[in-house]
Amino acid sequence: MMDHGIIQAAIEKLNLQTSLGAEYKAFKKECTEGELALPNVKSNLIIKCKKHLNTTTLQKYIAELKIKNQITNALLITEYINPNQAALLKEQNTSFIDRVGNTYINCSPIYIDIQGNKPEKAHNEIALAKQLGKAFQPKGMKVVFMFLVQPELVNKPMRTIAKMAEVALGTVKQVIDDLIYQEFIVQKDQHTKTINNSKALLEKWLDAYPVTVEAKLKQEVFTTDNTQRLQKLELNNVNAIWGGEYAVQQYDDYLNTKNYLIYVSPEHKKVILKTARLRKVKAEDNINDAVTKVVLVEPFLAIEKLVGSKTHLAHPYLIYANLLASRDTRNIDAATRFYEKHIA
Repeated sequence: MMDHGIIQAAIEKLNLQTSLGAEYKAFKKECTEGELALPNVKSNLIIKCKKHLNTTTLQKYIAELKIKNQITNALLITEYINPNQAALLKEQNTSFIDRVGNTYINCSPIYIDIQGNKPEKAHNEIALAKQLGKAFQPKGMKVVFMFLVQPELVNKPMRTIAKMAEVALGTVKQVIDDLIYQEFIVQKDQHTKTINNSKALLEKWLDAYPVTVEAKLKQEVFTTDNTQRLQKLELNNVNAIWGGEYAVQQYDDYLNTKNYLIYVSPEHKKVILKTARLRKVKAEDNINDAVTKVVLVEPFLAIEKLVGSKTHLAHPYLIYANLLASRDTRNIDAATRFYEKHIA
């Protein structure tokens, strides 16, 4: 379905559920975006249509609205908005509707909040879901990350890929089959494959990252009273790299670091703790926003595979994932700038 059709279908569903009589006004004939006129509301809502929505595209959309100062007079229309996405938009007081009827509009004197509608799945889609999806599960995410940072790896023997991604040989086969089905890998000829639409592949990896990677990593939270000592930490002789906010500051000197993230191998964690003089975060520290938090994270791949172009700093893909996963508005704003400069 074309974006124009999504807009029409979503508005028809809105009017069917509410008898509101909302009217779509396209900017140009057959334009996919325009405005939504609501009865007794002076200003029309500016429509932005995104056919498929994930955490990355949603957070970028919110950041763009803030930059344009359009957070309260915009309307997002899409195929389906899940409960987590709905909660994030409602938190920002940003209106949305989807094709299955989920709606949030808060424009005085109109207030609509309809949640819980789910899209129907065809029988063949359900069956297929049971067979595929391996690429964006925890082990598959390792393989996809390696393909993203080393696209040429896709043509290496499966044993080589398995060794690089630190997964079983069977996992590699399942991930490649999944990526071929989703058209992220294209078989050009009998001996040559290529990564297709790497930008969309990265977005899908980023969308899955908080749940399938970050949430499963072993991490501990510490604090320090001396951030200058922490920033001067020497990483030459340990398996450790900076991620998160401080890595962004090192790239651009744009974001003033509030909290710190270090990927460190288990055998070198004690060295970091002793050298930086870190102490465990106490219960009362967790509720104090002024306390500097230092998160030590056990990496999901060998440290040398996570390094970017700058020594001792994580790869830009991983740094960007850290910022988005934090769900901190300040970090999400910084993520948009970081993406445009170092990833796009």
